[in-house]
Amino acid sequence: MAEKFDLVVIGSGNGGYIPAIRASQLGMSVALVEKEKNLGGTCLNWGCIPTKALLHTAELLNAFNHSEEFGINTNGFELDYDKVVEYRDRVVGRLQKGVQGLMRKNKVQVFTGVGSFVEPKKIQVEGEDGAAQEVEADYVLVATGSAVRTLPGLEIDHEKIISSDDVVTMNHYPKSIIILGSGAVGTEFASMYNDFGTEVTIVEVLDRLLPAEDPEVSAELEKQFENHGIRVMTSSITDLETLEKTDDGVKIKVSAVNEEEQEEEEEQADEESTYGGEADPAGSEEGESETLEAEAILVAIGRKTGIEDLNLDVANVEVNDSGEIQVDEFYRAAEDGVYAVGDVIGGYWLAHVAGHEGIIAVEHMAGENPMPLDQNMIPRVTFCHPEVASFGLNREQAEEEGYEVKEAKFPFRAIGKALIEGEPNGFVKVVADAETDLILGMHMIGPKVTDLIAEGVFAKLVEGTPQEIGMAVHAHPSLSEVMGEAAMAVDGHAIHV
Repeated sequence: MAEKFDLVVIGSGNGGYIPAIRASQLGMSVALVEKEKNLGGTCLNWGCIPTKALLHTAELLNAFNHSEEFGINTNGFELDYDKVVEYRDRVVGRLQKGVQGLMRKNKVQVFTGVGSFVEPKKIQVEGEDGAAQEVEADYVLVATGSAVRTLPGLEIDHEKIISSDDVVTMNHYPKSIIILGSGAVGTEFASMYNDFGTEVTIVEVLDRLLPAEDPEVSAELEKQFENHGIRVMTSSITDLETLEKTDDGVKIKVSAVNEEEQEEEEEQADEESTYGGEADPAGSEEGESETLEAEAILVAIGRKTGIEDLNLDVANVEVNDSGEIQVDEFYRAAEDGVYAVGDVIGGYWLAHVAGHEGIIAVEHMAGENPMPLDQNMIPRVTFCHPEVASFGLNREQAEEEGYEVKEAKFPFRAIGKALIEGEPNGFVKVVADAETDLILGMHMIGPKVTDLIAEGVFAKLVEGTPQEIGMAVHAHPSLSEVMGEAAMAVDGHAIHV
């Protein structure tokens, strides 16, 4: 007989364990089904956390490499990657235990195994040993996330053809690498490997890095990457038929994209989910070409939804051609009582988005009348060096939606703390509605912008204006001053330029 709960959550990433806690707070009995032995999903085990641990090491290494600029002679330092791995795994392990403790504290019962529908409200959990048990509930929340995606003919072998999962589990790093794709994953690892001393080449089929970001941000990132020694090949495609594995690594031919093919790829990219998938850096029409060689190729062309084990045919759940579960603004699927959140529904494939979607879903189940999530208030953050962050609309998008736009940009070079920290490059851009003064979006590149972006998101949440951000007192000297200056610049009132 199946064990009965109010809610069964399938998947324990941010879209799973966070709503499980919220549901428990609302008085629901909750079962959490996770196929892996450790809770936390991709973000904790193979994504955000181990990646950012490695990026922190890279940041420190970069600081050591430039320490003489600050009067510190560090002769003799070196990167001990065994210690880096220990640090990475220690951080992940501590947070894994933290999630386990939160499940116990909130009386969430964890079932380990692959969860699949046997009825619309009944889930079978099959363990590694083949033993199965069933749980049923009034509500089911699908939060099974996503997995790395590759291309036919570019099978990941975990040695010479690697994915982001391999990067955060390997005990070594390559001395040279070709990275296919320049979204958040591709640019973060390009930055990290460059700081480690790896020879890095990025191949991007579209005409700029981070194609989902503001074009000026992309241009600034490309300039700074090239200044750091990263080779950037935009408007370029790989010929997968030329892929050759050698004793020393890999070879592959890369060609310039012709104009017609570029337009097709841009249309495809527009249809892809932001931060989830990217246009494939592969094709047949060739322009000028060259053969690249490296120890490894990192495939960073996006992700695919993790729905293959769910047996969704048993439930009335609609899935589009991209494998995304179709839901309404409260994350209800077509089947009554079945909800889905996170990467499986498309949109912004970001851990913090999945957590908020999950909270809205369970609050809706509980009759709490939650407010739907405004996609224009979602912070999009990329932890490369320099960091990139944004939310909302850029000028072009705002004008397409019919807004009369006023916009301003303020440089970090005019901020004392940025100069003190040796990070004078980059800027903060504010986009506002000329009629109402309301903030439509902010776009940033520079030091700690992944932290600074929160002020702008909050201002938009409370329907703030650039003038009100400028009225708020920002401590001096601090990087936060760039927010006030950029906001005041919208009306031509910036002080330090």
